[in-house]
Amino acid sequence: MVLSSQSIRSDGRRMMSSDGRRIRRRGWKLFALLGLVIVFTWLGWRFFGSQSEVPANEIRAAVDPEKRVARELSNPITEMPVVAIEPVNDVPEMAPQAAAAVIGDAKPKANQNQTAKTAPQTATQTATQTATPTAQQSAAANTEPAITADEIASANSALQAALAQVDTDPVAARESLTRLLEGSATTAADRLKAYDAINKVNAMLTFSERVLANDPYAKQYTVKEGDSLSNIRKSLNLDCEWRFLQRINHLPTERSIRIGQVLKTPTGAFHGEVRKSEFRLNIFEGDGPGRVMVASYPIALGEFNSTPTGAFAIRPRSKLIDPEWRNPRTGQHFESNDPANPIGERWIGLKGIEPHNKNFEGYGIHGTTDLGSIGKQASMGCVRMLPQDVEMVYELLTEPNSIVTIAP
Repeated sequence: MVLSSQSIRSDGRRMMSSDGRRIRRRGWKLFALLGLVIVFTWLGWRFFGSQSEVPANEIRAAVDPEKRVARELSNPITEMPVVAIEPVNDVPEMAPQAAAAVIGDAKPKANQNQTAKTAPQTATQTATQTATPTAQQSAAANTEPAITADEIASANSALQAALAQVDTDPVAARESLTRLLEGSATTAADRLKAYDAINKVNAMLTFSERVLANDPYAKQYTVKEGDSLSNIRKSLNLDCEWRFLQRINHLPTERSIRIGQVLKTPTGAFHGEVRKSEFRLNIFEGDGPGRVMVASYPIALGEFNSTPTGAFAIRPRSKLIDPEWRNPRTGQHFESNDPANPIGERWIGLKGIEPHNKNFEGYGIHGTTDLGSIGKQASMGCVRMLPQDVEMVYELLTEPNSIVTIAP
């Protein structure tokens, strides 16, 4: 049978058209499948993946030391010789970093100069910061282990006795309140009263220039020729920053000390304890059973309960003032001193020291511009604090002796 050329062309077009439709259908199916894979991969990363919140200037492998020194020297609280005969090249701990974490928020913040000038704020303003109970705190309180009526009555009686000592014997009151808050037989309402009292009593014991004879956690130092706040801290091996000495002695500037002046200095190392169920960061001075609580601050934690638990050390060379930061989710970059920087003006990197958290990286304690997030699960896993509170914690927690324990 002989086919005409027209018939051959017609059959060929039908075959090519049929094959083309099959190929196009197969291509659209593959394209749709690829799109679903990309969407579910992004959703998994967004909600369940590890988020690194490390400030940009902690990630960088190296920083020009001359630029770092110049930045420190431009800070009004730069350590400089006070009564020294020869200049002292003393730049406080503002070193470049390696790796840790932070979270994002958004509200204007004060610039570095303004922050530095207001550092020696009154002890009452700083130490009496308390949290308003939130719905999450109330829900957490409902899950506390059951306690008997007798235990509640005994704890309440101990609280009333401690409160009565706040004005007459503050050292004994602090000891009693610490032991009470370390226990579990207290109601949520009594714990809030105890936290308020702890902050009140330490406004005088820890955050003022007064030194009581029966206080084992404070002593006095007489300024000598050549002293500066930084070399006093180093010579006495104090576990705090020189800025804390300026704060508690109510010095207008770091240069205000003079020969023969008597300064108050702390004696113990400071440690942190995060209670996730209460959205609080408690600061202790000293070690072992004799430690005392010196401050309690409201905090925000990681969304979806993402803040890890366990013991953490301060990551070496991870403490930053006015850090740069890049949002790991959006890629948006914030320069140092940017008032819109969501992580605020302080960053303290944490490093897990237990088998289950030793590989956890990218977590830390930092400030926030979203003040309304405090008391909530709102961060990418970090501990978020009010600006004035994180400034204090920055001055207290030091590397290598401070430990931060995060408990459920």
